[in-house]
Amino acid sequence: MDTLLEDVRHALRRLRHAPAFTTVVVITLALGIGANSAIFSLVDTILLSPLPYRAPGELVTIQHHYPSIGLDAPVSAPGFRDYRDRTRSFSHVAVERQWSANLTGIGDPQRLRGGKVSGDFFAVLGVGAALGRTILPDEDAAGRDHVVVLSDGLWKRLYGAKRDAVGATMSLNGEPYRIVGVMPPSFRDFWSADVELWTPIALDPALFTPGNYTNEWLDLTARLRPGVTADAAAREMRAFADRLKHQYPDQFAPDWTLRVVSLDQLATGKIRPALLVLLGAVGFVLLIACANVANLLLARAAARGREVAIRTALGARRRDIVRQLLTESVLLSLAGGTLGLALAYWTVRSLVALNPGNIPRVAELRVNGTVVLFTLVVSVATGLLFGLAPALQAPSGDLRRTLSDAGGRGGTTDRGGRRLRRALVVSEIALALVLLTGAGLLIKSFARLSGVDPGFDPRDVLTFNLSLPATRYPNDTVRRVFFDRVIPAIAAVPGVKAVGGTSGMPFSGSWSTGSYNVEGYQPPPNGNGPWGDIRIITPGFPQALHLPLRRGHLFTDLEASGAGRVALVDEEFVRRYYRHGEDPIGRRIWFGPSTPDTSTRFITIVGVVGHSKEEALDAESRPQLYLPYAQTSDIDFLDIAVRTSGDPMRYVGAIRRAVQGVDPDQPLARIRSLDEMVSASMGQRRLSVVLLGVFAGIALLLATIGIYGIMSYSVTQRAREMGIRVALGARTADVLGLVLRQGMMLALVGVAAGLAGSLALTRLIASQLYAVRATDPATFATVALLLSAVAFVACMLPARRATRVDPVEVLRDE
Repeated sequence: MDTLLEDVRHALRRLRHAPAFTTVVVITLALGIGANSAIFSLVDTILLSPLPYRAPGELVTIQHHYPSIGLDAPVSAPGFRDYRDRTRSFSHVAVERQWSANLTGIGDPQRLRGGKVSGDFFAVLGVGAALGRTILPDEDAAGRDHVVVLSDGLWKRLYGAKRDAVGATMSLNGEPYRIVGVMPPSFRDFWSADVELWTPIALDPALFTPGNYTNEWLDLTARLRPGVTADAAAREMRAFADRLKHQYPDQFAPDWTLRVVSLDQLATGKIRPALLVLLGAVGFVLLIACANVANLLLARAAARGREVAIRTALGARRRDIVRQLLTESVLLSLAGGTLGLALAYWTVRSLVALNPGNIPRVAELRVNGTVVLFTLVVSVATGLLFGLAPALQAPSGDLRRTLSDAGGRGGTTDRGGRRLRRALVVSEIALALVLLTGAGLLIKSFARLSGVDPGFDPRDVLTFNLSLPATRYPNDTVRRVFFDRVIPAIAAVPGVKAVGGTSGMPFSGSWSTGSYNVEGYQPPPNGNGPWGDIRIITPGFPQALHLPLRRGHLFTDLEASGAGRVALVDEEFVRRYYRHGEDPIGRRIWFGPSTPDTSTRFITIVGVVGHSKEEALDAESRPQLYLPYAQTSDIDFLDIAVRTSGDPMRYVGAIRRAVQGVDPDQPLARIRSLDEMVSASMGQRRLSVVLLGVFAGIALLLATIGIYGIMSYSVTQRAREMGIRVALGARTADVLGLVLRQGMMLALVGVAAGLAGSLALTRLIASQLYAVRATDPATFATVALLLSAVAFVACMLPARRATRVDPVEVLRDE
């Protein structure tokens, strides 16, 4: 221990006497280690940390799976009942549906995001209340369902964290609900992170008829029985699906089946590849930083050759020298790790503040003890890695020759060190090129995706949701009266150009699909019938979004409220279900059995609009069917789109006053601009592009410093040779070319190795690219030229210094 402490004290003295060297090394390492710590915090939170429920590995969901159309749907009421009661793989099964409630009586009216859950919901998750209790199994029945459990955040916001809130009554949608419990601060609803309260779901017995088996609207969570694996449960559910199709042959599509998916896989499946790519990228950055620092230490070790040789001559053993050099390396790495941890903390705080869209569990992101331990381990390992080469280069053998070389000609015999330094620079350039190529591909992909036309104009459009409580709006008639009054009131606000409502705003995460029949279309044998997105809209919705009309006409107010049922379809609908050149205007569609009867209500197509994106700009297109709100029943909410003159957020206050002029207790919920919603749909891709771009930039900077450093060191070491060449008549161009050839040879070898590595590794990000090949020649060529140009500049600076060597001064020193 005394020896170690002495080595540390000696290393600190050496580093304190070389402040410039120490600063450069610490900053270089901080960039590499900090990047790794920041990305590891993402990986730890999203991929490694278990979901905040008891035994999360036992939690799964069941999905209705339609392979031919690529759809995974939630379950239905009869499905929930049968999967709970007629299967053996699950100990508990619960369902949830998203719900919104208008809160009144506590300050201004506001909309709260909630979940309606079955009685076993909290038992399935294995999480109890922090205060009070959770929902009881028998409370998911009509007449017993007016109890509510609050999230910790909502409890603190509404009741100031007062314990007597439990037992109090709150008014939700005009009905009294008794507060029975408060959940712990760490509890998050799996299906929607912004849910703030939970009430029982009282399913109407009429929903459990077999005809509702594909009325899919309930998110299901199940806990596997002890000893049952997810694979075994999946096999049972596939067999159960086959029995259902045999029992009810008219209810299911030919390829309909049931899937069992773990909650962990569902939460991380889409982002896992991107995070693993980023983790590999920061690993490359760290390797480049290590190579850079190893080069600096090798150069420093060569300069310290005489010192080390004298210490050896005075009796120091080789292992003592190696230990001393490694101690310096580890101290530098720990200092870099400490600064890197600060950079990681700042980066993580920034990510949480930005809250990029489509990133799961981002609110839980922290630099915790696991990340600190990871940083410590990486720092020590990094110190040993980059310190090993200089330590092994410590002089041994013929001390007389070492002392003579160290004191004479600038280390001209350090051939092994020069070869290692050149190999390190080549490696830096190769790794930097791989990162730059990956970043270039993602940037090009993101640019192309950003240029995709969503099918509407999202600029200057304000969106929000209006939901009508059943106590005040108990039937379709009064609900239609409300919307018939409120939409003109919003349209009368100065600066509003158009207003429309829909059952599902594009890019809101709310969408509905269904199957129907198309007159004249015959599905292929054993294939699925017509299917696609179904939106309920008011007549002004297409104008509010600037949906282009391709054929026919849009809904008129008279037509939308008339007895004859009408519809709009999109271009994708026409492409799939009509022959080329066939006119769909006047053709009919219908819901229900494929063979119409006297009870069939036909819907006539009156117009064709352009296809609009629904979930994401790169999502697969589905046919879209638009039905008039006035001809639809049981719709108690609408997403409203308001096209404005200029920034839509400036109109929120005036629009809120217009709405509350119709109903003073009606709040506006989920207020966002449509532009923001489209942008948020690319949040995950944007995060990958930004982070990988930053890491590639750091790699380029470090590689540039590396090649500059080795060329600068080479010029210094060869000053005598340069002086003699000039004295013998060498021209400036000859000296310049000599240095540039040496540097650019290293750069070109690194570029060639990097291109080979890129061809192999960029295939790993192929799934994250849009309209760009993983071997895109333009990107490869651009990156190779960029790196070569930067290397040329980095070589030029020491090369110009070499041309200014004064042969008289050099030879006088000799």
